[in-house]
Amino acid sequence: MEFDGSGWAEGRIELLPPSQGWSLLSPEPEARIDEHRWAHQARVFFGAELTLVQKKAYPSGTTPMADAVEVDVARTSSTPRTPSRVLVMTVPLDRAPLVRATAAAGVRAIGGRGFDALLARARRVWQVREPLIAGDDARAPLVVTAVLAAVLLAPVVPPGEETIFGVKGARERLQRLGW
Repeated sequence: MEFDGSGWAEGRIELLPPSQGWSLLSPEPEARIDEHRWAHQARVFFGAELTLVQKKAYPSGTTPMADAVEVDVARTSSTPRTPSRVLVMTVPLDRAPLVRATAAAGVRAIGGRGFDALLARARRVWQVREPLIAGDDARAPLVVTAVLAAVLLAPVVPPGEETIFGVKGARERLQRLGW
């Protein structure tokens, strides 16, 4: 993947099928990536060190229609802090009908529980690719997903499951994995 001088991904951004990545449904329509906010949430609430490989700039306040970024994440309590790298992509919701349909199936599977309202407000899909780009901590995609769920106030559609949950569900999954 190539990136321009502002750190924006060049070319068409295609999401993976929902079975291959953690999908988040954000009510915010913009593809703005705030590294400081993401890093703060990661450190304070998840004990993770998070950095963007491609630094983002938004000249004149504009944002791209779709974007991608590689994210390095490591546990703050580990020594040495060897990061694992994951890919995060984002597109407008109307460019991700399969994710929307999978999210709707997840909402039906849990009986709504308010997630139907969250799905109705969704404007953008963020997806954390499941296979790592680098590193060996298989929990890294879920850590980044949990951080984004908290920052974006976005429900999560996990890969290969018919359900949907919020940041609490992501945190519980991380705890079960020993994070």
